[in-house]
Amino acid sequence: MRWNDRLSQDIDQAASSYDVIVVGSGYGAGVAALRFAQAGLTTAVLERGIERIPGEFPTTLMEAASEFQLHHQDRSLGGPQALFDMRAQADVSVMVGCGLGGTSLINGNVMLEPEPRVLQAAQWPHALRAEDPQRLKDYYQLARDMLGSNPYPNNQPLLKLEAFRRQAAAIEGRMTLPPINVTFADKGASTQQEINNRAGVAQPPCNLCGDCCSGCNIGAKNTVAMNYLPAARAAGASLFTGAEVKWLEKLDSGYRVHYFHHASGSARTIDAKRVSLGAGTLGSTEILLRSRERGLELSDRLGHEFSGNGDVIAFAYNNDLPVNGIGVGNPPLAKLDAVGPVIAGLIDLRRDGPVRDNIVIQEGVLPSPIAPLLPALLSGAAPLFGEDTDSGDFWSELSRSFSSLVGGAYRGAVHNTQTFLVMAHESSRGQLALVDDELSIDWPDAGKDPIFQHISDTLERATRGTGGNYIANPIWSPLLGRNLVSVHPLGGCPMSDDATTGVVNQGGQVFATTTADESVHQGLYVLDGSIVPRSLGVNPSLTITALAERAMAQAIGSV
Repeated sequence: MRWNDRLSQDIDQAASSYDVIVVGSGYGAGVAALRFAQAGLTTAVLERGIERIPGEFPTTLMEAASEFQLHHQDRSLGGPQALFDMRAQADVSVMVGCGLGGTSLINGNVMLEPEPRVLQAAQWPHALRAEDPQRLKDYYQLARDMLGSNPYPNNQPLLKLEAFRRQAAAIEGRMTLPPINVTFADKGASTQQEINNRAGVAQPPCNLCGDCCSGCNIGAKNTVAMNYLPAARAAGASLFTGAEVKWLEKLDSGYRVHYFHHASGSARTIDAKRVSLGAGTLGSTEILLRSRERGLELSDRLGHEFSGNGDVIAFAYNNDLPVNGIGVGNPPLAKLDAVGPVIAGLIDLRRDGPVRDNIVIQEGVLPSPIAPLLPALLSGAAPLFGEDTDSGDFWSELSRSFSSLVGGAYRGAVHNTQTFLVMAHESSRGQLALVDDELSIDWPDAGKDPIFQHISDTLERATRGTGGNYIANPIWSPLLGRNLVSVHPLGGCPMSDDATTGVVNQGGQVFATTTADESVHQGLYVLDGSIVPRSLGVNPSLTITALAERAMAQAIGSV
């Protein structure tokens, strides 16, 4: 199988029932699809989005705009299957991916384990906390192996890493190269030579264009569509797109899955003995909330423990040295040094003090489709929301800003801009609920958690290391209510010991009661970020995958 082979089938070819229906196609869903299919169970994946193969992701601003859907209260803009799915809410807004492969299509690829102390926190089920730590580490390693995690090989120097190294020194930190899900050329091998991954898919190596977060058009990004999903297809699973699951109905022999078929505009159903929800924090919680309204007995904790994982995005604008942190696309829009993968560097500020004070900082690349917007946006944000961290260079900074405005994002101030991506720990006290049958996030004053001021102060000091203008996320400003944006939503179906404190047990099985017992709906699982009961303080993809592998090892043993 090669990187550009299609995986999905026409849903009109679907059977009326399966042993297993997997809802969604991200990290947890990919694990479930593969492991159930390998166990010999007839398995179908239902994904609301469409399948995009490399070469079909947006490359221009117009194409990117057409791949954007915005949902705000009772208003929606854009197509319901657009790649970038933004849920704009009063307190916390969330961006997720929509398509075969889920958010793995547009994320930053980073695979980090949380601190052991995080996994020992009281929010987790006792069985998981009491387990031999090596067993969970084995699942983390299995996930890394399947996803092809490895650090940037540093065979080509990147300007953004040199700038990041100086920023790390300014906050008494050290830059390292974290594991990322990207295929790189073997040392001494041709950059055109395809490499077979663990799932048997031949992938071309990364060309360092920087456009990971708008969808990799090369085929080097190790999305779920490059490993777990093709392996599941090879094991016999059927993958169907354009099927948006709305709610579940419990039958004597299993479940009836009610979904909306986008191509025909019709409501349909399909039956299964088992259902594994992997539609993401927002999707799986929304499905279960609708199911509860229609009679499925579920825990009263459904929708609780929502977390944005302490996510922050900010900028060091118009630094005194080049950063080259804007993607150039393929073919390249500008003749520049290699940009590199979207994230290649990490400043790990996790210390022995209180976990709540620990943060990780990563540098990021803004993708080429939005490059035309950046000179005006950043030059406008700097005087309104920014703070110049050095003095005596007003005219040189003004000249660089003018150079970007006239010459574009690959020159001047924008070319000298570093993007910061931060993960931390907040209270995880948001709540998801249905309002007029649509999901709503309620978390008053979420952005006033002290950790966000600590992050902002730290990033400002880091920016001093390169003499830039520090720009915090504008919507976090006091003028806009200290609102947050998360790309790592967690919770809503938190795992716990029983239904009085959570929605699923330590194996992802859904509690069938509201009382303090452990009875579950047989054959009903949730395996995605929604089961994580608290912030992780790092990119959650690896933990989601490892927890799904752990749960599936238990589930397959009971088949």
